[in-house]
Amino acid sequence: MKDAEKLIATIENEARQWDISSVLSIRDREGFHYEKAFGYADRAAGRPMDLDQRFCLHAENGFFLPLCAMHLAERKILRLADPIGRWLPEYAHGESVRVRDLLRWDSGIPEHWTTVRMPALQKDPAHAALSDRERFVREYELHARDLPFSELINDVGGMELTLDPGVEDDGGETGYLFLAEIIRRATGMAPREYLFRHFFAPLGMDDTRPGNDATAALYGAFRDTELIPLPQLAPADAFTTTLRDMDKLARALAEKRFFSARTWQVMLKCNADGNGIGFIRRADLYAADLYPMKLRNVCRLLLGFEDGVSILMLDSEEPKMALNESRRWTSFPAELRRAWQDTRVYPRDPQLKRVNGKNVGDAVLIEVASEQLAFVPECSRCIASTLARRQPAYVLMDHGTAVGMAGLTIRPKKKDYDITFLQVDRRYQGRGYGRILLTQAMEILKSKGADRLTIGVNRFNRPALALYRSAGFTEKEVLEEFMELEIKL
Repeated sequence: MKDAEKLIATIENEARQWDISSVLSIRDREGFHYEKAFGYADRAAGRPMDLDQRFCLHAENGFFLPLCAMHLAERKILRLADPIGRWLPEYAHGESVRVRDLLRWDSGIPEHWTTVRMPALQKDPAHAALSDRERFVREYELHARDLPFSELINDVGGMELTLDPGVEDDGGETGYLFLAEIIRRATGMAPREYLFRHFFAPLGMDDTRPGNDATAALYGAFRDTELIPLPQLAPADAFTTTLRDMDKLARALAEKRFFSARTWQVMLKCNADGNGIGFIRRADLYAADLYPMKLRNVCRLLLGFEDGVSILMLDSEEPKMALNESRRWTSFPAELRRAWQDTRVYPRDPQLKRVNGKNVGDAVLIEVASEQLAFVPECSRCIASTLARRQPAYVLMDHGTAVGMAGLTIRPKKKDYDITFLQVDRRYQGRGYGRILLTQAMEILKSKGADRLTIGVNRFNRPALALYRSAGFTEKEVLEEFMELEIKL
């Protein structure tokens, strides 16, 4: 694996900073393997984490259910284009929603927990009398309990769809509970039983067992920052496993086993929100959440199919959130993904694209090095000021990763062309992206009619000055701290 030592050092440093309690395995097809235990199996008891700890997962989530459904589709038992009314005739909108809509989080089925159960719970005097932390635990217990499908239909069956199916991500979990019921009716077995028979048993996952005999205690992140012990529950589709057992599944998926090439293509084709089937695409990685009993991102699988990479993390604690140095909310799972991504991002196919609704989310995540903030504002301010002047902002994308930004001035009638700002993300500096960004920005301006252009720079921003001078820019005006450079194209 490229930059393996740097990756491991970054991961272990982040793990210390975030004080995580996890077991982690990283592998690739070339034989690289890293596994390590961090933190506690039970923080309150002071019991350390080790690689043999058992973790409780749940079959009814946004990863395992799509695996079952796509396996059934390959066996011609389910069809993605089928209306769900074929299997759920009692649902009023069964002819409007397709199986594929359930798989991509865009069914439009209302959320039963947030729109029905939680509003009712807020009216309960006994619940209101609890402390904030007590309510947090009780809501977890109620959310995690088994919910018969008849109750779910009673909650949302008479409600209108919130969105047109198949059009926009609704981000909810109720669609997956519908999918679980379809799997039961199509196979005559629970999703957990289907997983064991068709995925776990063939892989020899002998340490994976039905029920909840977890040895890793469970903690939730109250208000994203404070860890609170949670009770170990045993819903009907719960099972426990180990890192090394679940790693067998991770490797099989990284090698694209279980499904035909055509089915993998369907699963990994992502919509505008980055949602595939069972996976969410983040740059070169496909992420799957293996969350236990409704917690967020407690167990996560990341797959990089190009290199056959699998990154598997099982946690006993829900990740805490914090603001990074760029004042953006982040967590250890997000930093882990970025750490791996940083080892992969070298110029391959960089393209400077105009900022739009699809890529602005990537663009605003570009981070300026702290020592450069004296010379350039952070990128969201640069984008806002450029668009406020009704001029274009561009983001340099390379294999799904935003690596740099440029703001341009294009006024053909006034023959006014300049580069208002250039920024390369701090993580990808020193890799040639500055030269690429400058060159492509100049090419865009030339294509718009520029025969000469200007660029402003702080006199003390020596790396930027060296880049511009090496490209042929010369001084046009020099002030105490500011310089304007120009070049004839």
